[in-house]
Amino acid sequence: MKTSIVSTFQEILVDVFVGNFMFICVFLLSMRLLLNTSIQISRCRGILLAVLVSSHFKIFLIATMVWEFPFSVIFIIDLFVLSSNTVALKVISESAMNRCIAACFCAHAVKLLVTQISTQRSLRF
Repeated sequence: MKTSIVSTFQEILVDVFVGNFMFICVFLLSMRLLLNTSIQISRCRGILLAVLVSSHFKIFLIATMVWEFPFSVIFIIDLFVLSSNTVALKVISESAMNRCIAACFCAHAVKLLVTQISTQRSLRF
């Protein structure tokens, strides 16, 4: 029983780390390609801080653990986070809104894809 809990915790931790790592990599790459911005350390810190702060809607995911919600609520929260990240990126980078939407959407789509693949893989075993 104890090894089952430890292995489940380890899988969750790896999934979260890999998903967030892929999000940051694709986000920075899409900023470079779509927004034509230079990736300097100070600018990168500011943009990542803005994305982190704008992801405040993820706190509502805690409520899904306490109360029973339909699975669609997670996607609604992800849409709120996506829109908040887009606005934060627009304010920080001063780029066009459609380019900011594309950059954030690419990063969120890759993160969703990676987490769904890892979830499907863990359900098989």
